[in-house]
Amino acid sequence: MEPAIYPLDILDESDPTTARGRYVQQLATTRGEILPLHLDGDDMDLARVAVIRGIRRRYEFAISDAVREVCTHRPEFARARNARLIMSNLVPGPEDMDDADKTRQPYCIWYPDFASEDTYRQVAMRFPSMRYQVGRACAAAGFVSLYTELELLPDVSIAEEAREGRTEGGGIIFETIMAAPCRYNVMDDYTLTINAENPHAPAFLNGDTDVRWRLAVRRQLPCMESDLEESRDSASGPCIEEDDRVNDEATTWPSWHQSPHILTPEEAQLLYTPLPQDLPTVKKTLLIQMAAYEGNIDRYLHCPGDIPPHHVCALLAAEVERNGPIVQRLRAHIGTFDRYSRSFYSIKRAISARRIMVNDTQEFHKAWDKDRPGPFMIWWPLRPKPDTLLEVLQKAPSMKQQVAAAAIVCDYPCLYDMVNPEPNHTLWLAARNSQNPFYLQDIKKKATEKDLLQDICSGSMMDYEPECVERELEPTGESLWSWQEGGLTTMTSHGYHYDPYGDTGAPEASPAERYVWASPSLLRKLEVFANGVTHEPTSFLEDKTLPENDQ
Repeated sequence: MEPAIYPLDILDESDPTTARGRYVQQLATTRGEILPLHLDGDDMDLARVAVIRGIRRRYEFAISDAVREVCTHRPEFARARNARLIMSNLVPGPEDMDDADKTRQPYCIWYPDFASEDTYRQVAMRFPSMRYQVGRACAAAGFVSLYTELELLPDVSIAEEAREGRTEGGGIIFETIMAAPCRYNVMDDYTLTINAENPHAPAFLNGDTDVRWRLAVRRQLPCMESDLEESRDSASGPCIEEDDRVNDEATTWPSWHQSPHILTPEEAQLLYTPLPQDLPTVKKTLLIQMAAYEGNIDRYLHCPGDIPPHHVCALLAAEVERNGPIVQRLRAHIGTFDRYSRSFYSIKRAISARRIMVNDTQEFHKAWDKDRPGPFMIWWPLRPKPDTLLEVLQKAPSMKQQVAAAAIVCDYPCLYDMVNPEPNHTLWLAARNSQNPFYLQDIKKKATEKDLLQDICSGSMMDYEPECVERELEPTGESLWSWQEGGLTTMTSHGYHYDPYGDTGAPEASPAERYVWASPSLLRKLEVFANGVTHEPTSFLEDKTLPENDQ
């Protein structure tokens, strides 16, 4: 049956040119019922991913004349259609997939359905360049005989797919690959490419493969293009189906899978033990965040991929200001963050701050780049010398407020007089926290002369980050949970977002550290006697005794 194009007669929302009408149509597209009339343009990403989802999901939609026509000039649709044909046990013809640059050959041909082993065999024979896709399908489905026939290099993605497929045949394939003296990175789930000619080796399992059971976790198609873009920015991994995980309705993790937000005891143990060369499939968000927070680049590079680099940048920026040697290590890998310009800028700002704190003024020898605003917090955890701050002021006049704040926090009254700053709320906060009354007296005097004292004290003239002049820049709490969340939280101060580092966010690692120190019996007592959480010291649990059958 041919899919309708704008079938207004079956839509309650009458006009597809309205936002609501378009959304209803796009939901129907994900089900393979409707082919949108317009698919070109920067504002049509929602429609395009909906079409890909609908094609992969419904065979009748994929073989319709309308879809066949649109596939002739849109390779991403052609890939989805060819995948659907294969999964429906129809091997595409040369006219469908034999283009010279292979842009119409699909990457994932094992979800939402498996083809038969014989169909996969025919695909590998007709299109030799797809042998690794077929091998991956064999790993997911447990087709040992065909996998053996293919004689592939032992690929780590295929190994992880076989391990997570939970089939007898998949287990055999996994053991075969793991027994090989050398393993390779042939398949790349992030770039959707196959590199059989010059694969990276030796390669190790890092739990980063977009295995089949993960593909079942779906989110409802967003209403707005901006929502789709935001979800891409916060995506936690690759998308081998090219449909941004959209669906007409959201679906959750498989029932057998642990909560996606809570670490298992085995996963939590990886926080404080050496990482094995071959990682199991685990929730790696907290592992990556803690590695970045601690400045452990080696550990971070060992388990990449689960969270977008701009989330890691917040942690690296904070660690750079605390830990100088990380800067040189970070430079070798900073290219990872290039496409996240705002986050990359946060790290560069932190590096500049660290160099100022250790009295390295090389960045200022000629002049400060006017198009690159300098860091603000340049006095913690180390205090630069007054001469360094004076050079910053001379070479980068735009950093006058930063130098003034540093002079107050570091108690350099002579430098403060040389800066002679205009009063503002941030400087007032810094002066209020200083043990030297000179600064607060001066700011109050200047503010009174300008009739600004009330505004400055109340914060209505706030123009910089006041959190960075607090006395306690990394406050800790006493809360302990009987479970560990899969990611770090962000600090709050007085009920508000707490961010002493500028725009990167301030990670709070102390709950994870307390969890690591807690014994299994203490965590169990916390669960039994305190509903799993306490916001006070745990001494009240010492005299508690667990039931005999719970020890």
